[in-house]
Amino acid sequence: MGNGKKSTFYSWVVLFLITPIYFFSNLQKVIIPGAAFDELQQAFALDAAGVTRLGALFLGVYAASQLITGVLADRYGGARIIFAGGLIFCAGSIMSAFDNSLLLLCFSRIITGFGAASIYLCMVKEIGRVAGSALPMILGIATLIGYTGSITGATPFIAGVDRWGYFPMVIGTGTITFLCYLLYVVFAMREKFPPVQKEVKFSIVSYLKVFHNPQNCSLMLSVGISFGIYFALQSTLGKKFLEDFCKLSSEKAGLVLTATMIIAAVNGFIVANISRWTGNRRRPVIVFSGVGCFAGILMILSGVLLNTGSWLPITGMLLMAFAGNVAPIFVAVLKESNEEHRFGTSVCVCNAFAYAISSLACWGAGKLMDIYAPQILNGIKIYSRESYLLVFGALTLLGAVAAVLSCFIRESYGKSIAGEFLTTSRGEK
Repeated sequence: MGNGKKSTFYSWVVLFLITPIYFFSNLQKVIIPGAAFDELQQAFALDAAGVTRLGALFLGVYAASQLITGVLADRYGGARIIFAGGLIFCAGSIMSAFDNSLLLLCFSRIITGFGAASIYLCMVKEIGRVAGSALPMILGIATLIGYTGSITGATPFIAGVDRWGYFPMVIGTGTITFLCYLLYVVFAMREKFPPVQKEVKFSIVSYLKVFHNPQNCSLMLSVGISFGIYFALQSTLGKKFLEDFCKLSSEKAGLVLTATMIIAAVNGFIVANISRWTGNRRRPVIVFSGVGCFAGILMILSGVLLNTGSWLPITGMLLMAFAGNVAPIFVAVLKESNEEHRFGTSVCVCNAFAYAISSLACWGAGKLMDIYAPQILNGIKIYSRESYLLVFGALTLLGAVAAVLSCFIRESYGKSIAGEFLTTSRGEK
């Protein structure tokens, strides 16, 4: 509690301690099934649709849970919600180590996804509260830290599993996550939280009001689709594609994914600086996200269509990594385009949409891949060029939608433009 300075100090400390939990939530997004696609196929005798459904399950739960978390964060504040959400996330992370059946694996991923959904949104809410106008820069730094979790979940995690086995790596990860959570709790208990916003309540209306704002709709569709496609490749489809079509070894495919994760991690910090250096312009970054994603997925499709080998698809994946993560600017535009008491809800709806796109992309890709029978080599299913033409053809159409809609974003120049979008329906002003 204490005086204002002490409260401010603890606010920054608590905010800092959320970032390692966010690191592990990003790690959990990519280790299952993306890093273990072939291993899961062999262990549970799954086809591509079965493995991608596992990824879709986690991302679907993650997306749906954010709709709950966003309203809770608006009502109670982000720091309070992490008390419960962080504990659930830790429980799911540790449970994943004890999975010895597909049913248990699915259950643990549901628990993990439900808990992980609270981390990012609550971190964003706390950054908005503590950092104020410095939100894009601080969020860029936090995103950079968080994305190193995705990097760790690729080549380093795969190497650890090869050396020590699945159980020690997963139980070790879960244990460290729980220790980080306990450290957060110790300091958060000393924080003076803002009062509960009792006027914020669960209702369909609170979600529908997000869609009354045309800026929210354009952002949700453009950035949501761009990120959704990128993350489906990153978390589930990318490694398998690189192994099957590009003929890369598991280690080299992991290195490519690690490179894309590094780019995405650093890019969040880069776009925040570019916006600041150009007079807090947000629109060019959002347009680049939509157009860059479309260009990247089109390059991958062209590589498959023309049988160019690995260079063109890999170049497309690297471009998508640059375009896929513009989170600091995306969140900043939402904050500047919405009233404060609707900020968390708008972020949760738009973020949930992005992960719902990832979930649907994973599920749909698995269905499309299984249209053509795979070749089985040493017990591993290898999918054909025709399968990947279907997958990337469908994703290219989605990418085109994102590119067009990104052009409808209104510039805010780092200032609140929420008043421009307030409706006059039902007596609102």
